[in-house]
Amino acid sequence: MLVEDRGVAILGVDTASTDFGKSKDFVVHRIAAARNVSNLENLTNLDRLPPTGAVVFALPMKIEGGSGGPVRVVALVPKK
Repeated sequence: MLVEDRGVAILGVDTASTDFGKSKDFVVHRIAAARNVSNLENLTNLDRLPPTGAVVFALPMKIEGGSGGPVRVVALVPKK
């Protein structure tokens, strides 16, 4: 729904994967990748972000031959 209906630019979760833990088909990863939507996993303090208006910077470290890698994520939140 987030990727197909709402057109999100990126998915961020506080768990180890956007897919169910024992997933064998990784449907969320496949749907997101087909729409060029990245997954950010193992994030913290997501509850502190407003529903809209935050600007997120994701600064990945490239790992040669890897399908993913560590990333530093920073969000700028507008003042109230």
